[in-house]
Amino acid sequence: MNAKKTKFALKLQTIMEKFAANKILSSISNGMIRLLPVTMVGSICAIFQNIAFSGYQNFLKQSGLGNVLSAGVALSTNLISMYVLVSLAYEYAGKLKGNRINAVIMAIMSFFMLTPIGNFTVKKVTISGLDLSYLGAKGMFVAMVVSLAITYFYCKLEKNKKLTIKMPDSVPPAVSTSFTALIPAIIIGAVVLTIRFGFTLTPWGDIHTMLYTLIQVPLEHLGRSIWTLLLLLFLSEVLWFFGIHGSMATSAITYTLYQPLELQNLAAFSAGHALPNIITLSFVDVFKGSRHLALAVLLLWICHSRHMKSVGKVAVVPALFGISEPMKFGIPMILNPVLFLPMTLTPVVNVAIAYFATYLNLIPRMTGIRIPWNFIIVSGFLAGDWRTAVLQVITFIIDLVMYYPFVKFLDKQMQERELNGVVEAEK
Repeated sequence: MNAKKTKFALKLQTIMEKFAANKILSSISNGMIRLLPVTMVGSICAIFQNIAFSGYQNFLKQSGLGNVLSAGVALSTNLISMYVLVSLAYEYAGKLKGNRINAVIMAIMSFFMLTPIGNFTVKKVTISGLDLSYLGAKGMFVAMVVSLAITYFYCKLEKNKKLTIKMPDSVPPAVSTSFTALIPAIIIGAVVLTIRFGFTLTPWGDIHTMLYTLIQVPLEHLGRSIWTLLLLLFLSEVLWFFGIHGSMATSAITYTLYQPLELQNLAAFSAGHALPNIITLSFVDVFKGSRHLALAVLLLWICHSRHMKSVGKVAVVPALFGISEPMKFGIPMILNPVLFLPMTLTPVVNVAIAYFATYLNLIPRMTGIRIPWNFIIVSGFLAGDWRTAVLQVITFIIDLVMYYPFVKFLDKQMQERELNGVVEAEK
């Protein structure tokens, strides 16, 4: 039976490693992770912009700092599509071994060529410009598609020696690189402008409207479903059980579904509007992580075996920040049938409780402010308010209860092994 389990685990691990190593999926995952500094800047500006004290708000208005903070949000998270465009193109070009800078430039050019130009009236003067909503969360899926497609197209053209102009070695690299990209750029520009014209003949009028209507809106509806999230959390932990980094394996899906919802909430929070979404990236991070600390505390609190106690000492500080690897590999939790149930069910239970508590208005919706580490109580207070922090404590206690009998049983097993080891050594 153990041999069958091991064989199955190895097969599953091979499949998931291929999935995780997929160039497109890993580019999306790594590219999105690179955006954390941008979202943090927007989140910090949003926090200082929305501190709810009348005297403070009056100070912001009179000093002009309110406009500065608004610009901080508008030019970071509200332009997220541009950062997605650059980050994904850079990552994907690296994996295709193409010129990263040229790929990024081609992606930006193509995105703007495909984005409709509108006429706006400002102080009775009509001007032409881009609707900023296309550069924010609304245009995020288009940015992802354009960055990946154009980068792939450019890297293929760049490697075709018949389509590149080779300059002498004496020519400075910057000049040589620009000439290398010249013919591919002309081809890409022609193709993209043809696509733009083609969309004007459709009912949608442009690629943004089409992808938003046919793909992004359905994805947002899928992302708003609690059942979708619970399934993702469960599958992530099942992958961890078989030794596969579940969070990394599912990160491309997670970011695609929940990053736009996060940014919608942050934009609404910054504008003082009602928050539209319950489920966001910060919602997932804030409520699923207390289980790691609960397990680490139990290892220190109730365990008597030297092994379990030692793992608890090493794991407790990382667990404060939502890091579980010392326990995953130290206990180990991987391929450990005793811990399978609490390992897979605690994040599901935590997030389900948080969802229905939010739905019933017992706790506030997440503002969209990103927290770089999941330190319970602190992260809950920053992402929501004191009620969010209290719920984190409640889910932490629930996690303790869920893990307790399994950890107790495992500790007895470990004690018996250690005792038998001592006896064998004395013999």
